[in-house]
Amino acid sequence: MTDMHADVAPVETEAELRKKTAVMCRMLNLQGSIGMFGHVSIRVPGTDRILLSPGAGSEKGLVQPEQVFVFDINGEILEHPGGEIPLEWRIHTQIHRDRPEIMSVTHLHAQHSTLLGIAGRDVVPVFLHGAFLYTGVPTWNDPRLVVSDSQAASLSAALGKNVAVQMRGHGSVVVGETAEIAFFRSTFFEENARKQVEAEILGGALPLSQEEAADCARGTFNPRLLRLLWSYYERQSEQALIAMSRT
Repeated sequence: MTDMHADVAPVETEAELRKKTAVMCRMLNLQGSIGMFGHVSIRVPGTDRILLSPGAGSEKGLVQPEQVFVFDINGEILEHPGGEIPLEWRIHTQIHRDRPEIMSVTHLHAQHSTLLGIAGRDVVPVFLHGAFLYTGVPTWNDPRLVVSDSQAASLSAALGKNVAVQMRGHGSVVVGETAEIAFFRSTFFEENARKQVEAEILGGALPLSQEEAADCARGTFNPRLLRLLWSYYERQSEQALIAMSRT
């Protein structure tokens, strides 16, 4: 797979990462993947500080950097900007503890990937940009809210070293070594699921073989596409933000 870190980017400040957390929340809202109850986090490199987007009741399309919560990796709230704390904040702190290489976590309530989990169907790579899923998507077999340390630990264990995990009857969690990688994976996780579900009308999706998926992933999962995807949706979300602010 292409080395995501071949182009070494400058270390971002916490202020820049707060903005990125808000932007990522707005972009996932634009895609319809985060829902009312979803949230995203970014870990500040070299620290135990976790930046977390606001919880239920916040307008996800209008989230601003000053609305971002700051947790430490053990779950203590270091900065509370007001508003509702994400009920399932432990998803983020637990995974950031267990996976120190992961710098961004998304908890999604996207329609089609959630449907596959409800139906007990595995998410499998069925198109070019979903090829990265060939390493497998496990399922956490519990539809409950993640509101205890034991639940968070169980979910993280189900995720293991994978890039995504289904939460049966609930949603999903997607992770990335950078925010851009997490956004790429979140975007195409749901798009792959949508194509997989819709292909059922034609008799079922034809999954990519392991060899095909590995080759496709090498060709598409690269720094250039990460930048293009982020920039495209950032522009779209900025336009939507302006439009929403005028209403």
